[in-house]
Amino acid sequence: MTAEPARDHGRRARADRRRTELMGAAYELVVTRGFRAIGVADIAASAGVSHGTFYNYFANKRDILDAVIDHCFVRIRDLLLGPEGDDTPTTLDAFCARYARVVDRCYDLVATEPGLVNFFLLEASSIDDAVLDRCLHNARAYAAESVAKIRLGIANGYLNPTLDPEIAGEVLLAILVSALLSALRAGSDGLTQDRVRTQLVAFLRTALGAQSD
Repeated sequence: MTAEPARDHGRRARADRRRTELMGAAYELVVTRGFRAIGVADIAASAGVSHGTFYNYFANKRDILDAVIDHCFVRIRDLLLGPEGDDTPTTLDAFCARYARVVDRCYDLVATEPGLVNFFLLEASSIDDAVLDRCLHNARAYAAESVAKIRLGIANGYLNPTLDPEIAGEVLLAILVSALLSALRAGSDGLTQDRVRTQLVAFLRTALGAQSD
């Protein structure tokens, strides 16, 4: 690598690092204080940079929100699906056990990062239509992963072969959102974590499982 390309690579790496730092600062502020309560000055100060530096990377506060939303969804996916997120169950019992763990992780997420869940479920969609579209785009990516798992479950014989994989994938997404909402209510409506886990998993087993002869 010649000197000039090496310098270009170094500049790009520094720019990517600075952009990531700004996004990380914005993320922390959004989930702790809310998007509407912060400004560019708060983000720049949290990242330890000047106003001018911020505007080298993002046009305004609304512009950085897109990066924050994408990061939120990546974090939610990683935290809820866990280290086995890309694994594929080979039996109905394993499939149900996997989603029982997802339900429990919904409660863990609300307990450890309530601001993230509140932003994702309650604030983000009310900011503007573009934010809602971006949230839906990210949610569809999770649903697409779920559709792939449904197809494999059908192929492996433990999910009902008459299922529409697209609809069943949406059901799995709805299960996740339902568990998060129940966790936010913290059992105030009588829906304890054990009850929510048991009932949601039983629903999955009955609604999606292959019928035994």
